[in-house]
Amino acid sequence: MNQKLSIDIDTEIPMRDGVILRADIYRPDDGRPYPAILLRTPYRKKYMSTQWGELSPIPLAKAGYAVILQDTRGTGSSDGEYNFYFDQGDDGYDSCEWIAGQEWCDGRVGGYGHSYYAYTQLTMAAKKPPHLICIAPFMQSCRPKYSGGFLPNALHAEWLSKQAERYLERIKDEGRREECRRILTQHTKNMREQYRFVPEIDMPVMQLTEYFPYMKEYRIKVEKYDSPSGPEVEGRPIDLSNVDTPMLLYAGLYDTSSKNGPFENFMTLTHVNPNEHVRNNTRLVAGPWKHGVRFEPNQGELGFGNADGKILNINDHIRRFFDYHLKGIDEGMEASAPVRIYIMGKNIWRDEYEYPLARTRYTDFYLRSNGNANTLSGDGWLSAAPPEEYEPEDQFIYDPEKPAPDRVPGGCAGGIQDWSSVETMREDMLVYSTPVLGKGIEAIGMFKAELEISSDCPDTDFVCRLTDVYPNGKSLNITEGAVRASYNNTYERKLLEPGEIRRVTVDLGNSSIYFKEGHKIRLEVTSSCFPMIDRNHNTGNRVGTDTEMKIARNCVYHNPVKASKLILPVIPEDEEEEINEL
Repeated sequence: MNQKLSIDIDTEIPMRDGVILRADIYRPDDGRPYPAILLRTPYRKKYMSTQWGELSPIPLAKAGYAVILQDTRGTGSSDGEYNFYFDQGDDGYDSCEWIAGQEWCDGRVGGYGHSYYAYTQLTMAAKKPPHLICIAPFMQSCRPKYSGGFLPNALHAEWLSKQAERYLERIKDEGRREECRRILTQHTKNMREQYRFVPEIDMPVMQLTEYFPYMKEYRIKVEKYDSPSGPEVEGRPIDLSNVDTPMLLYAGLYDTSSKNGPFENFMTLTHVNPNEHVRNNTRLVAGPWKHGVRFEPNQGELGFGNADGKILNINDHIRRFFDYHLKGIDEGMEASAPVRIYIMGKNIWRDEYEYPLARTRYTDFYLRSNGNANTLSGDGWLSAAPPEEYEPEDQFIYDPEKPAPDRVPGGCAGGIQDWSSVETMREDMLVYSTPVLGKGIEAIGMFKAELEISSDCPDTDFVCRLTDVYPNGKSLNITEGAVRASYNNTYERKLLEPGEIRRVTVDLGNSSIYFKEGHKIRLEVTSSCFPMIDRNHNTGNRVGTDTEMKIARNCVYHNPVKASKLILPVIPEDEEEEINEL
């Protein structure tokens, strides 16, 4: 179908509390009713033509859909109060039901979106509007951004400042608008330097609450995070366990914003949700992408040509998903595998029929050394055999004033980088590598490290990064994670006692990699990843409000009683491989 389109600008959609939200509607210009697809964005719909990448509404409208791009409450041309922490579920419900009642809609509604506008889809689905049939939310989690004692991703403050820039156009008074612009520019000149400000809650950009009230919500979350009301303040996870809408989920293996979200959502929808229709028709596609709508194949040190969003024709994949659920047209969607995942190293797509994979063999690689695993030139190694005799623990000094970086110096955030230079120069980094592999190892799923640790401070962090080491010495990151020792992935805080050895679990996230013959598998262990992860001050004082910092002496143990290990989700290798297309 190649329809001439009708485009209606700023169509008014009333909410239950009387607030008017506005939407642009793209639909075939033939007077007939069509299924509708809703996208709700806080990033101003009128600029979406420059931001859509592979998610343009035009192909869907030309394929016979009414596509509705709506400014969320208080953004763009919509009325109401601007607050990025607003629960979008009710507005999504009201918008869906309003759309279903229009003469140009046949009563069937779907939805799609990426990142924040995927969040609006998930919250809408959780409210269960009667006319919502299916959604396609990409690269988003159902969990709050706060967990395990960590502040929200430090770059969240930068994201908030970008939203402030968008908000400026809503200020009608020219003098006030220019004052806000001047203050915003002054406070956002060098965000990476601001992240060093203590207490974190008082970083200069956070002083913008007078000008941009929604930023006050961020301050409240920081102030109250580790108080008894912390979990209430941060918000509850979105509950997908009882939704009745199948979903098409896309995940980026190098998505630093919400890498694990689509995997967790898929597992809830296919393992927990009792609705057989949802379980059988939810799909997950996981590729080697960063956070974004363009599905770019080049990720720093490596490129994956057959993961290019344009070559894959992701627009067509989305269209076929909606055709199946909203029009009853099946172009292979019903028979398609529930999971399509990219195997880095082999650089192929593979169909799978569950996640995690049923044939996974969780395999332990033990951290070993003679007590000097510091830097790449140390004596750390990874072994399939646990220590049988005493081995001295590895120690390093973690100074919050000199944190380990979240990227290779001079490198770009996210993507694939060569960490060998960092491993060489940082004494506060422990390095453990396997011998050169005589046979390739494939691993797909959740990667973890279990560490036996101690510290001379009441609290500290442990950060692990898994890398693939090439014969030329390049150490390319696969996945990473962190644990705050006092929380150990819970909401309850228990400070470390002097001399206490505690087991902590570091979730490294979901990934998919084939470690080739001739390569090595490497695990880095340190105590910071700054500014991606906020620095632990090592004092045990309130998170985000503490001005004091302590230097910590941290230890990792590996002996017959206290054994630290990396746990890989190893997949037995198939005799034959097929390269699959989306």
